[in-house]
Amino acid sequence: MFEKVMVATDFSACAEQLWDCLGEFSSLGTKEIVLMHAVPLTPPARFVDQARVRLEERKLEVESQGFTAKIVVQVGQAPQEINSVAVKEQVDLVLVGAKGENRIREVFLGNTVRDLIRTSKKPVLIEKFKNARGKWMPVCSRKFERVLLPTDFSEASMRVFSLVKDRLAPKIAEAILIHVVDSGHTEDLLEVRRAEAGDRLNAMRQNLEDAGVKSSICIRVGIPSEHIIKTAREEAVTSVMIATRGAGSIKELLLGSTAENVVRRCTRPILLFPGKNL
Repeated sequence: MFEKVMVATDFSACAEQLWDCLGEFSSLGTKEIVLMHAVPLTPPARFVDQARVRLEERKLEVESQGFTAKIVVQVGQAPQEINSVAVKEQVDLVLVGAKGENRIREVFLGNTVRDLIRTSKKPVLIEKFKNARGKWMPVCSRKFERVLLPTDFSEASMRVFSLVKDRLAPKIAEAILIHVVDSGHTEDLLEVRRAEAGDRLNAMRQNLEDAGVKSSICIRVGIPSEHIIKTAREEAVTSVMIATRGAGSIKELLLGSTAENVVRRCTRPILLFPGKNL
């Protein structure tokens, strides 16, 4: 599934912790790691050389874990260069990092990560970090152990479900399927929508169980992003897997409001799948 993974680093404290997350990928069948850094436009030549030196050190560490490794240093705007290299190198996943909660309970993404996930043509795993005694540490060390799968039954979200069932199931211990019903309905219609969602979720749950994944379902009423974030926290999931475009999103280079809010505010790692490129 993720045979070739690109780690995009800006050498920040969080980004430098990404290297410690690679051990999990060996069990996912990852064979090659692309170490990538984007140097700002018109930099002194020494910045490019310094980046290569730092990545060479990391390359040795990556290779010592049994991966093959390649270094790519580009000059330009980081989101565009990351996307360009990801496509050119035909990677299966881009790994980036984001910090933990701030005063208004949102995750600090930074302009690079925010712009990257809005335009990426490749799946992006956003590793989340928490500050533990002055040091940034990954929130979850086993991201595929207990997975939250939000679905609005759109084509994009169902493609994510099929991918998880058909290709990731052997790596996932447990999955929680969640659907949030729009609260803007009468009580009678809400009951109909809940029943319909229950039937569809139970069929999906059975498909996952048949694939060897212990599964459960969750139906909520209200704002999707709020309930996805709340469920992720209450159920202590190790990651959230979500499509970047759902039933209500417009056809532009945007995440869609639900996915964007989840990425921005959820403190669990997020695996984003671009709906049209699965």
